[in-house]
Amino acid sequence: MTSGESITGGAPRTVRDIVCGFCGLGCDDLEVTVAGRAITPRTACPEAGRLLARSDAPPPSPRVNGAPSSFEEAAAVAATHLKAARSAAFSGLGADLEGLRRLYDLAMASGASLDHAASGGLFANLERLARKGWIAATLAEVRNRCDVMVVFGDDPASAFSRFFSRAVPVRGEGADGDAAPLFVTAPGRRRIAVVGGPLSEASRRVLAAHQVTEVPVSEQDVATAASVLTALVAGRGVDGLSGLPDETVAALAALAEQLKAARYAVFTWNAASLPVEDASVVAGAASEAVDLLSVTTRAAVFPLGGRDNVTGAHQLALWRFGYPLRTAVGAGTSRHVPELYSTAAALYDADLLLHTSAFRPDALPDFDRGPVIAIAHPDTVFAREPEVFIPVGTPGVDYGGHVFRMDSVVCLPLQALRPAELPSVAEAAAAILVSFGRGA
Repeated sequence: MTSGESITGGAPRTVRDIVCGFCGLGCDDLEVTVAGRAITPRTACPEAGRLLARSDAPPPSPRVNGAPSSFEEAAAVAATHLKAARSAAFSGLGADLEGLRRLYDLAMASGASLDHAASGGLFANLERLARKGWIAATLAEVRNRCDVMVVFGDDPASAFSRFFSRAVPVRGEGADGDAAPLFVTAPGRRRIAVVGGPLSEASRRVLAAHQVTEVPVSEQDVATAASVLTALVAGRGVDGLSGLPDETVAALAALAEQLKAARYAVFTWNAASLPVEDASVVAGAASEAVDLLSVTTRAAVFPLGGRDNVTGAHQLALWRFGYPLRTAVGAGTSRHVPELYSTAAALYDADLLLHTSAFRPDALPDFDRGPVIAIAHPDTVFAREPEVFIPVGTPGVDYGGHVFRMDSVVCLPLQALRPAELPSVAEAAAAILVSFGRGA
């Protein structure tokens, strides 16, 4: 924020060095213009720009059965529904850490399963991590040390617009305003190999100073290609293993030699963009390749993810319950069964849905087996009007908070950009708890 200015009233002002909590990269150099409650992005990726942009229009009021209500009434009705529920499912969980803490309090008071809207990719990776572990890099290690990067699957920029400029900037350019890397100094020294793709033209421009290799592989063959690359790194034969074209296997063989010669190789993929089974195979193959390479050089995985603070939701569940997401809590106990408590599975047996999405106006899961409570973005459009709708502000827009970056090692502070006229998720959940009789 410009020096000496507050978030209330006054002439339009420029707010700089904003931390973004939307995609998990944790970019901290966004810039907007704020006029009253209206926000106009000036420096942001397309996704952050879309989610930061706000008009000066007044926010909607809470609704109960489609009719406007007070915040207190909506909280009281939500508490009544929760008291009557025997099997509640809490979905979405798009909130800052304080909002999540209050939601978890509410889940423990009422009894509910917990799952985040973006946990699919997380659990595809956890399947490998829980069985054998892996060696993972932080974003700082990738940008400062990685000289060979292998990307499995689609162009990461389709979900993380600034991934390449943040992860592999060019020394001397300070890409997107970021500091130049510390230990990869020679121009063009980094090698970027995309096994899948194709890269967008925007990504090719960002990577123009690097040595880029694209190994075209269809979506259904990405997992196979990852397994073949790992076999080649290990020196195992791949004849008859893949069914991939000879030219693809030859390109993977050349890539395997580059990996063996690398000083710090990094494997990255977005599990959410792959079928669940394939994502688990890719995670396993990348982790095995890291194990093999680490005997003679340095290597690490860097799984992509983190949308809407799913990493924070996962970390907080571990702290509070000793289990990750997809856990049912209540009556002083917790039970982790991912197959039962993913949102899709939990809704088969649920008699109430409480959905939270403060970062974006996402659609709610389909559910018609009982009441729906939506603690959600004010612009959310409902296929079916929920029994209770409590519109909430957005962390990093309407109020401050904290979120975790995708690599799990940095907790980022978010600041309020404008006067808040909506409650936070924490305030909404706390009000329901008070009406529930458990206090705040």
